[in-house]
Formats: sequence, structure tokens, C-alpha cells
Amino acid sequence: MRYILLYLKGMLMGAADLVPGVSGGTIALITGIYKELLESINSISWTVLKKLRTEGIKGAWKQINGAFLLPLFGGIVSAIVALSRLLEWLMINDPIGLWSFFFGLLVASILFLIMTEMEYKLQSFLYLFLGAGLSFMITQLTSVSTEVPLWYLFLAGFIGISAMILPGLSGAYILFVMGVYQTIVSHVRQAQDLIMDFSQEKFVQISTVLGIFILGIIVGIKVFAKFLSWLLKRYPEQSIAVLIGLMLGALNKVWPWQNKLPKINENAPEITVAVLPQNFDGASPEIGKAIFLMFFGFVLLFALERSKVLFKK
Repeated sequence: MRYILLYLKGMLMGAADLVPGVSGGTIALITGIYKELLESINSISWTVLKKLRTEGIKGAWKQINGAFLLPLFGGIVSAIVALSRLLEWLMINDPIGLWSFFFGLLVASILFLIMTEMEYKLQSFLYLFLGAGLSFMITQLTSVSTEVPLWYLFLAGFIGISAMILPGLSGAYILFVMGVYQTIVSHVRQAQDLIMDFSQEKFVQISTVLGIFILGIIVGIKVFAKFLSWLLKRYPEQSIAVLIGLMLGALNKVWPWQNKLPKINENAPEITVAVLPQNFDGASPEIGKAIFLMFFGFVLLFALERSKVLFKK
């Protein structure tokens, strides 16, 4: 049962990482696996090879906590492959419904973590507001590049995965800011299409782009996970407060009603700004549906926590 739950948590993380404005790190934190995830990533090192020689596969597997990482990352990869098209469709065809659900879930997550993880001290709240301010400023950034050389893809993977494991900071949004989000999503879709319509030329081109990007992810997740683990051990109260603040500052990007700003040129990415429902430029603000889905996302988090199903390790 634990493996199934870890797989489902991984799918939730993968789905969240696909959506600009939502973080897989948030899902890891609210489902109670965040610290174990960082520790497991940190356990992967060159010493695993030594363990493999002395104790065999069983010893190496235990050192890297493979029973935890395999179902979790299996779920993440499954969600990215299976849900990329669905989430892309929802972002285009039902953005208010999608963002309303995530907004309610994120608000509930913040309240839950404040009640259960944060110390009620002035210092903690100062760190909370520091994290919120940092996260808000990052969400106000706009794309800096439309050109995507290979070295830039490596950098995007390195920075993007760092954000993906930080609650509140969306790795997908960072990729969007860096101008590579559409490139990566497009290549993932093309990689799926190769199964039915294989082309050696396309395979080389797609595998090169995704391979360099994944290499950046591998390096980034190892470096950043070690840094976060050090912070959580050395400064636990301050770190938790900042992490919750990062989630708080990201709320504006998950707000369901976003108006599009005029593009600088045809190739410029789409930039949106949060507005009140009455100022929404879309066809209909769909307030009733939005409130229902916000409430559903909000209640779902606390229902899952109370049931101890998804939050059980």
C-alpha cells in the first residue's frame, strides 16, 4: 500500500510541476514526504558504487532509499507523460476551473502548514514575509530569451529543478520565464509521437534537446537538495517559515482571473496579471464554478490530512 501511495503522490507532484504557477515541492511538503525526498536524493553519491561492490544491489538499493524513490519518481514521470496533453488542454480551454482548484488547494496547504509546522514567533513571521516577497518578485519576472541554445537548456534544467523542489516556486513558471517552457513541452509531446511515427533525424534532435535538459536537472537536483537539507537541519524554524512564505507569494500566479498583457512582439511569451472577477477580460468569470472548485480544493486537503491516507508514510 505504501508504494501505491508514494506513486500517487509522485503523480500529484508531476502534475503540479507541469502547471506554471504550481510547485511539485508544495505537494511533497503537504503530503509529508519533503524531508525524506531531500534525504533520499542526498544519499545518491559515489559511495553507492562502493556499497554496490561490498554489499551488492540490496545494500546499494537500501542506501539510496530506492523503495521510496522508485515509486515516487515513477509517478512523477507517469504524470508528465500521461497528463501533459490534458493539463495543456485545461490551461487553454478551462483555465478558470483549473486555477480555482489549485488556488483552493494552495490556500489550504498554507494554512495547514502554518498550523502544524510553523512556530508562532515574530522571527518566524518575518521569515515568512521574506519568503513571500521573494516568491512574489519572481512571479513578476518576464521571459528573457526566445533563443534556446544547448548550454541555455542545461542552465534552464538546473534552475528549473531547483524551483520545482521548492514549495511555492513553480519550476514550470521558471522555465516559462527563461523562455524554454514551450520548447520542452513541445519536445516531450514529439517524443511521444515518435512511438507511432519514428524518424531517426527527429529522434537525434529530440533526444539531444531533452538529454541536455535532463542533465541540467540531475546536476541541479543534487546540488540544491543538499543545500536545502543543510538549511532544514541547521535552521529548521526559519527554513520552514521561508518555505511557507514562498507558497504564499505564489498565490497571485494561481489566481483564476488573469488578464493578458499586450505582447511586445509576435514571438514574445504570453504575460498575465491577476485581476478581480469583475475586471476579467474573458468571456465569463464563471464565479460559481470557481468558488465551488476553490472550496473543493480547500476541503480536499484537510479531508486527506484527517483521513491519514495520503499523508501516511
